[in-house]
Amino acid sequence: MASAERRTQDQSTRPPSRARTASPQLTESPKQLQWITVGTSFSVGLAAGFTGYFKFRERSFYLQQTADSIEEEYDAVNLKVGRYKSSADDEAALLEFTERVETLKNDQRKRQQQLDQPTETPEG
Repeated sequence: MASAERRTQDQSTRPPSRARTASPQLTESPKQLQWITVGTSFSVGLAAGFTGYFKFRERSFYLQQTADSIEEEYDAVNLKVGRYKSSADDEAALLEFTERVETLKNDQRKRQQQLDQPTETPEG
């Protein structure tokens, strides 16, 4: 029990990870460079946070778009409108519907893979 209390106390007195990363550099640098280091470190952390947030948001947008498209296809096959109007029987319409849904899902997987790939940076 005492070790758990000590661990929580240690965690509450530790500086945030960005400050911890910059602190060794601050003790050995001139005053002006100290603030530049702190600002740069904070900016990198902030940029990484925004990148993660917007990547998550973009992923959510594409998932919703795919779900809406599948629902649209489902309604069309049930009402026999659009591309399913010319289907002779229900089995042919369901076959075409299944092919269309699988195409939509494959497109979504490709978009997901593109989002999961790291951004290319120019080497120099």
